Amino acid sequence: MACGYKAAAARDVPGVLLLLLVASLATVTRCAWVGDYASDHGCGKTFVEALCDPADAAQNRACSDACHYNGCGGGRCVYVATARGCYCKP
Repeated sequence: MACGYKAAAARDVPGVLLLLLVASLATVTRCAWVGDYASDHGCGKTFVEALCDPADAAQNRACSDACHYNGCGGGRCVYVATARGCYCKP
């Protein structure tokens, strides 16, 4: 007799659980990091943010996400005099 669908599904459970665990950890890590950015700034403005690094793609994405959450059209990390900041596009 052929292997039933229940046995096949039972073999896939550990792989699916591992995939869900990895995906949830990545989401929590990124969200917590984006949460460090200020959310009370306006679009078309730059706010000082020490975590922002124009050379780091992940930090630029976090800056862009923070700007999107604030209702702006994205953003990017920039240098502000001697500090670093996140510029939110209008």
